[in-house]
Amino acid sequence: MQKIGTIQFVQIQRESLKEGVEPNRRYNPEPLLTVEKIRLMPDGIIGITGSGEKIIDVHHVKHQGSRNRGDNNISIGFLQNYDAMRKRFGDHLTDGIAGENIIVDAEVELATFASAERYFIKHEEEIIELLAVIPAPPCRPFSEFCLVVPQCQEDIKATLQFLSNGVRGYYALLAHNAESFTVQAGDTLYIE
Repeated sequence: MQKIGTIQFVQIQRESLKEGVEPNRRYNPEPLLTVEKIRLMPDGIIGITGSGEKIIDVHHVKHQGSRNRGDNNISIGFLQNYDAMRKRFGDHLTDGIAGENIIVDAEVELATFASAERYFIKHEEEIIELLAVIPAPPCRPFSEFCLVVPQCQEDIKATLQFLSNGVRGYYALLAHNAESFTVQAGDTLYIE
């Protein structure tokens, strides 16, 4: 296994980050909550605060307003992509603002992560395998949020293209159907 990087923090989305109705939907990062740890389960994620409170992520199939599509139970983002987003769009794009659950500081080129065949998180002595890791497609509301003030349709199109291919993050599923696993800052991400 090759180490990709170290998890810096974990977070959940208490509610959808997109509000309103098309074509006037807007991106609102307020439902994001950094938590002490998360529990990865076949149906999605539950966040656990420092006080032990359990909060269900909006992509968990049992959330009352679930945004689960079957391929987005878990999401992973990289600090390096946030650096690139800030360079292009500005400092309002703080680490994790796109809503990924697991934020990683990579020690290798991110193309190495994207080209892997198998993905793992190591928590203490546990090895957690992730399946169906795919780039998260960027959405128009987040693209407009990146731009702050979109000048024209071409700006939004260029932003959507920039955020594609994993810059906006990755989705994954848990490989172990009947189990749940803890993930927290300090854990490591590996590929094979």
